Amino acid sequence: MREIDSFYNTYNARHLNPKEVAESFIFSNSFEKLIQNNHSVILGARGCGKTTLMKMLTLPALNNWKDSKADNIRFNIPFYAIYISTDIYWDVKNQTFSSELESFGNFSDKISAFSVNSNVFTSICDTFKNIIDLDLNDSDEDKEIELSKTLIKAWQLTSTIPKLEYIKDALNERVDFVNQLIQNVIFNYKNEEDIPKHDFFNLTFETSLEVIIPIFERIYDIKGKKKWALCFDELEFAPIWLQKKLFSSLRSRTQYILYKLSSSPILSLELEKPLSGTYRATSGNDVTMIKMWSSGDTDDFSKKIIDSYLFKKLQIKDAKGFFGSNEVYNKSADSYKKGSRFFKEMSQLIKKDFSFRDFLSDKRVDLNNPTPDANLKDVLFRKIKPIVYFRNYYINENKKSIDNKFKVTYRSRKTSELYFGIEVLIKICDGNPRWLIAIINSIIANSSNQQVSEKFQYDEIISASKRFQNVIANIPIGSTTSTQLTDVIDRVGKFFKNQILGITFNLDPKGTFIVDENKNDLSEEVVRLLEKGISQGAFILVDSNDDSFDFKIRGQRLKLSYLFFPLYDLPIRKYTSIKLSECLKGLDFESQNQILLF
Repeated sequence: MREIDSFYNTYNARHLNPKEVAESFIFSNSFEKLIQNNHSVILGARGCGKTTLMKMLTLPALNNWKDSKADNIRFNIPFYAIYISTDIYWDVKNQTFSSELESFGNFSDKISAFSVNSNVFTSICDTFKNIIDLDLNDSDEDKEIELSKTLIKAWQLTSTIPKLEYIKDALNERVDFVNQLIQNVIFNYKNEEDIPKHDFFNLTFETSLEVIIPIFERIYDIKGKKKWALCFDELEFAPIWLQKKLFSSLRSRTQYILYKLSSSPILSLELEKPLSGTYRATSGNDVTMIKMWSSGDTDDFSKKIIDSYLFKKLQIKDAKGFFGSNEVYNKSADSYKKGSRFFKEMSQLIKKDFSFRDFLSDKRVDLNNPTPDANLKDVLFRKIKPIVYFRNYYINENKKSIDNKFKVTYRSRKTSELYFGIEVLIKICDGNPRWLIAIINSIIANSSNQQVSEKFQYDEIISASKRFQNVIANIPIGSTTSTQLTDVIDRVGKFFKNQILGITFNLDPKGTFIVDENKNDLSEEVVRLLEKGISQGAFILVDSNDDSFDFKIRGQRLKLSYLFFPLYDLPIRKYTSIKLSECLKGLDFESQNQILLF
């Protein structure tokens, strides 16, 4: 487990400071949307780059970014970003001592709000310091002292030297004081009324900002220069009261304050009402929605990552020359000509797969010369190309037996020649930079300046697939769940594999699934597993409405992460959908914790 966490966290922006994030940052359409002068919400799975985008809004990151676009964005970005990373300790209800505080009324709520406020206040100090040093280059100590006195008064700090660094120390000391107070309450108090009343528990970061930002702007003579953006990252870990407050603030009345929020793809059902009411924030009018899985430039972004790391490590600019091109997925106009590799694959498959022969005959394709006319190239040959390659690679024979039914036998394959090349690397991680960087770095670290072999690329891809599988297997799912997320993934993967490599050649095999809306067809237990899988990137939403939030997955179309595809011998393509319950037939979820796979 430690090895898995180490691998997964190596490229986690959460553990990097903004300057470090900027060193490898690659511009994308998502970042272009995020820096606009409006509220923004970024939704995406773990590792999709949400935190990188959010940290790149800060001055230390922007000032350390080396890119042709960097100077223009630094100069024109319309707001100062206050970055706040969600802390799991904000949600007191999830802490070990929460049950011991239940008898003390709303004391837990006060602790939760205090924790959030303290983090925001610390982030404000950091932002003010960065603006003074990096943007204004102002060394006037009298101004800092005047500002600091304002903060000390506003935040009810005592005996604090009026300097930003000492204010941060005072905030941390107060956090420690409250931690001691919690222990004192647990062991020495019986009633809420007996707990000491501290006025700082009544502070709120929103009203505080409305007081101190105008004062900061007056002191440093920057009134109206830019807006201010509260950038709350990873809100899926935040207490629900804070999520409600922030998402409701997307129609903020304070014109100079913006909200930039990030969360997982599926929002809590408790947010549906405030985000679906008459006065809700709407995409395009009040807020810009950024869904990382449907950003529109996923392939281009992945290609930029590959190009960047290949040049940084080996000074090579030709990624296609280094990794090679995969015939299964390239779009060469010569792919379908007589004598091409695909022509040979077709001819070989015709000889051993009688289901394929029947299919071509029905389409009136010449079995002795399987080349398309102008019409068939797009509507038929391009669609069947990946399926032909995969069936020819894995199937030994598929002929009718005595009872006139097809019987398929398979070739023994220890490695695959089908998962390599720039086309595969661009798609295999669904635009998830963390996994893609890990794969590319691993390939480069063990390669010379020559073209890397197909087998070595496959070895690294399948290794990443297995690590990803292990990560998903170790997701906490709760003691009341009777099955594992990996059981669902395995059943779906095997079902789709049979669609590609089964006895019947399918022009439109099933390769995605619709989550059943009827609870009798699909249990809530499976739905909860799917939601956890979506948040971790195991499943990807398909055809999600870019202008609306997602609260429920029933009725939604999903696909397996492409990173699982090598484990189930699947071509990297999105095929037609089927109800999930059809995929899971035979996988029973029993109340007695029994799993019947067949």
